Amino acid sequence: MWNVKTKVIPAIIGATGTISKSFRKYVSNIPGKHEVKERQKTAILGTAHILRKVLCKSTIDSTLKLTI
Repeated sequence: MWNVKTKVIPAIIGATGTISKSFRKYVSNIPGKHEVKERQKTAILGTAHILRKVLCKSTIDSTLKLTI
């Protein structure tokens, strides 16, 4: 439709910040400066945020059930 060339780069970071052996090779294909440790930190903080939301909600739900 737009006649734009694209390239898929499989740069995946796990929820605990784990990376594949070839991660650095793939990231080097992306223009700009990319710090691996910063990307890992972002992944871990995102996971912690999700866990806090889920665990706080489950704690509130169980407290409400106890009071009813």
